[in-house]
Amino acid sequence: MRLLDIVAQDRKPLVIETRAHPRSIVMSGPSDFASQVAGCPLRFVAADSLTRVCAELAFSGGDRLAGCLDLLRIPAPALWIEWSDAIHQAVISECNIVVRNDSDAVGRQVGLLLRASPCGRVAMARTFWSTSNPTGGFGAVMSPLETHISLDDRFEPLVSPDAMLRREFASVRCDDAGVAQLLERVRFRFDEKWCAYYRDSGMDSASREQVVQRCLAGVAHDVPLILAFFLLLNAKGATRPVPVEREQLNRRRQEKHRPALLDHVEVHVSLPGRSSERSEDGLAAMARRPPRLHGVRGHLVRREDRIFWRTPHLRGNARQGVVRSRTVCLSFSRAG
Repeated sequence: MRLLDIVAQDRKPLVIETRAHPRSIVMSGPSDFASQVAGCPLRFVAADSLTRVCAELAFSGGDRLAGCLDLLRIPAPALWIEWSDAIHQAVISECNIVVRNDSDAVGRQVGLLLRASPCGRVAMARTFWSTSNPTGGFGAVMSPLETHISLDDRFEPLVSPDAMLRREFASVRCDDAGVAQLLERVRFRFDEKWCAYYRDSGMDSASREQVVQRCLAGVAHDVPLILAFFLLLNAKGATRPVPVEREQLNRRRQEKHRPALLDHVEVHVSLPGRSSERSEDGLAAMARRPPRLHGVRGHLVRREDRIFWRTPHLRGNARQGVVRSRTVCLSFSRAG
């Protein structure tokens, strides 16, 4: 089941019972956003291949993505996007953004619910993750942090656990220069209920710092990925949207008194194409020897205020030989 359906069908309030509080506390959770996800006019699910391309563009070519921020617009006032966390975590580990890969990410989906300004340059997002239980069921959890994006501003990296528990903003840093330029556009803060909960929990300084760092680590690398997604979504020829309509399936589910599943758009990376073959006369007219048949990977091309996707394709003439010594993948070169 898609994470968007899990969140949309969540009706159980998140209740916490602890020794530090004399009674149960109702916290912000997925059920508070179920109606927003169900009523969201635009819902995207990124295919695994596209998730990898977006992650590699963001984390191994962040400087190229940062150079195109002036072209970016969040495509709707309200939208949902989800992707495979395992692929995302694998890429940021391969790019040395994190020390080690998160083994718990296998099988886990991540979803962001965004509310954007009319100009599409400012947004606030809430982050959700899918979970599974021993009985085979699925659930969702939500980050206690709000993610605030402003593509026209830059924020200095600053994380103060005490300030965050006063509901002030924090901004994170990254050693990679390209990724750092993207993270400068993002700030984080606790939502009101979680802020009050942690502030009143009686934790010592070390525990407060650990909670803040763990919460930030869970969401800090999501925004570069979705910025790459938005850029590729608008690039000519970069993606292939596939609408998924659940009307027929939902009629059968309704007969069985089961909740409806949500329509959404699955977004795939463009399929490889083949370059047109050159004629023998054209080859004879060339002064130099034509290249052997070889693969050319997909890549972005910027032409002033427009972005194009150069589709992966075969180039050259098989009569001159075939280059088989390398594996051609739809990916971006790693920085450094």
